[in-house]
Amino acid sequence: MNSPLDLILDKTAFLRWAEGREGHFELKGNRVVMMAGGTRKHARITNEIGYALRKRLDPAIWRVTAADLAVAIDEDIRYPDIIVEAAESEDSELSTDHPVFVAEVLSPSSLALDLHVKAAEYMSLPSLEAYLVAAQDEARVWLWQRPEAGAPDRSFPTLPQEILGPKGRFVLTAFRLEVGLDEIYLGLFKGI
Repeated sequence: MNSPLDLILDKTAFLRWAEGREGHFELKGNRVVMMAGGTRKHARITNEIGYALRKRLDPAIWRVTAADLAVAIDEDIRYPDIIVEAAESEDSELSTDHPVFVAEVLSPSSLALDLHVKAAEYMSLPSLEAYLVAAQDEARVWLWQRPEAGAPDRSFPTLPQEILGPKGRFVLTAFRLEVGLDEIYLGLFKGI
């Protein structure tokens, strides 16, 4: 469960405060929120998403990071499980406001937050091309993705594409790559 602390900070002060601190925190409405820790399954799924992307993306063009880099959304700060951004970003920065891809792995306490609140927040970023949410209890992901460049309307769809089962696959059009759910959920469920 996520719980607000009795601490009110602006974005800059929060990033300094959170740097090197034990635990996971986010900033919402200038209030520091402590995030619940994840399970081993959560960590494994996060690692597999990151690995699937790293092995397909050119590191001279794209940087894939996990959990420790913040995403600045207006005055709020989120720490998604996976971020992909352009490689020219400065390595010493504590946050980015221009991710191209963001992924979250669901926890029982984060279902509404990740599928609704964070979806709207991340999709408000002009740089974002795709937002992926991965289930923890079954091989299932939800993907919101902008239409390809050149489309007359590049708005995110209201509802995500849902991909289910070990044979399921999704395509990230911004990167022109395909990932199978069997990769993300490798060894976690029967038949995968």
